[in-house]
Amino acid sequence: MIDTPPWDRLTANDLDPKAASSWLAGLGFNRAAPANVLLSLLDIGQTGFLARGDLPPAILDTAVVHEDSEVRAAAAESGLLTDAQWDRLIAATSDSRHRELFTEEQRDTRQRVPGRRGVGRPPHPGATPPATPEEIAAMAAAAPDIDPRDRTTALWWIGALHDDAEAMRLLATSSNLLIRRSVARAQHLPADVVAVLAGAPDRVVRLFLAESCDDAPPEMLLEVASWWHGSLSFPGRPRNHPNFPRDGLVRYATDPNPLLRALALDDPAATAAIAEQLGLDPHWHVRQAAAGDPRLSPASIRRLAADPRPRIRRLACTNPSIHADDLVTLLLDSGSAGHAVRNPAVPVPVMAWMVAVGDKLMYPRTSR
Repeated sequence: MIDTPPWDRLTANDLDPKAASSWLAGLGFNRAAPANVLLSLLDIGQTGFLARGDLPPAILDTAVVHEDSEVRAAAAESGLLTDAQWDRLIAATSDSRHRELFTEEQRDTRQRVPGRRGVGRPPHPGATPPATPEEIAAMAAAAPDIDPRDRTTALWWIGALHDDAEAMRLLATSSNLLIRRSVARAQHLPADVVAVLAGAPDRVVRLFLAESCDDAPPEMLLEVASWWHGSLSFPGRPRNHPNFPRDGLVRYATDPNPLLRALALDDPAATAAIAEQLGLDPHWHVRQAAAGDPRLSPASIRRLAADPRPRIRRLACTNPSIHADDLVTLLLDSGSAGHAVRNPAVPVPVMAWMVAVGDKLMYPRTSR
């Protein structure tokens, strides 16, 4: 594969060490990279991708018993190890000090109180939420008042009651804004509680419902999408919510609101022509939504890979519909190589070659 055009261009010129370094650092985040490529990255000390939450089980299983202590340490720091993997890691560690540190970290992991995104942690492992309506009312009365502009984390004790329908009914009508926002972080809520929160005048209550609650209504999700760009804490929401109303969104392709224009791409009936139109949009948010769309033509992807906005360039670099010649050009450029190497269109034999050549170029050394 590496000897055939256009991939042979990777070997035709002196390779930029910065580009090769970017290949090694970014390849583990390519979702199309098979297990053997990921394992070869571990063997040369590339461990950043161990924090991925979607790795094949064999990768962490190998990392915890790897002969390189730095790989084992990176596995420990991933936050993803099972108890059995911790046991194997500790057993594979000969250094007594490191073994002691890993044992302490395993103990801390076992004792750590699990939490959910957007919900505060209990003050201590033995903390218990209120159990009766009277106790709930007393805790609610003690909840602090907040400014609507405050950044909010749901109260831990309300989070602990999220599965209690009657408690949610009681708290959803509270006059305290922090309590209403805390209720909206529940994964599931009774229909009457959802209706109350979906009609709340506070935008953040509706946002939290869109981000956290699987029962959020379609019309409210669309309303939130008309003003919310999204966040790293809840990536994709509300657009990737299972209740999001996708049918008919092409009607927004020419809407004055760029957030609504971008939604047209989510309509199953959206065509390549719609994607092309939005890829030329004057607003960055719309171009960003289109940059990774596989319905784009190679010419449009090439143009977006040179967009002034870094995020748009990165998304275009990983668009699987990119022309192979353009992908090779991006891989040879140290400024784009780290993102282009995450493109699933990179052939697996080329991935394996990158690991071998990149390692030889960047890290000439004796075996570990």
